[in-house]
Amino acid sequence: MLLGLRKIEGISINAYKNKFGENPIFVYKKELEKLVGEDLLEIDGEYIRLTYRGLDLANIVWEEFV
Repeated sequence: MLLGLRKIEGISINAYKNKFGENPIFVYKKELEKLVGEDLLEIDGEYIRLTYRGLDLANIVWEEFV
């Protein structure tokens, strides 16, 4: 998650499923709900990515996954 969120396009949900065999939305449900609620992440069905606000506060986002 940390490495994928460093990229502007974010994390491909399908690529994550293919690589790890699990859906990241279910694996990180608690973290994602919190970060989406704080407008730091967005999920569009295909990608999980940082919002403009999330780009400025990326270290806070990454701390949730450590």
